[in-house]
Amino acid sequence: MFDIVVYFIAFLVTVPIIATWIVYQISVKIHRQKWRAIHIAVNWTTILYILAVIGLFTVVFNHGFTGWILVFLMMVLSFIIFLQWKTKMEVEFKRAFKGFWRFSFLLFSFLYICLVLIGLMQQIFLL
Repeated sequence: MFDIVVYFIAFLVTVPIIATWIVYQISVKIHRQKWRAIHIAVNWTTILYILAVIGLFTVVFNHGFTGWILVFLMMVLSFIIFLQWKTKMEVEFKRAFKGFWRFSFLLFSFLYICLVLIGLMQQIFLL
């Protein structure tokens, strides 16, 4: 039973697009609002995209970039907090983290697609 759970989680990390679709479909059934379902799907699957991109960087470039990615994420969050402080003179961490999380979803879903295409091209041209 434990093996099934581990394989399922590994599959979702490997193919986060399917996880996003599953969470979206479940959310639409529960809440009956498409925009809310999109937001829920984005919030729950962003971490899967981050993990998938870390794995793809390792596979495609044969080098680990986990530290660099974490430093980059901290810099982005710091930048968002700094911008919020400059524009509003008050920092709302919940709002800053929400923007950071949505930006991370967009960035890492784009990186995921690019790295999958790069990996496919490498495999096609190496064979």
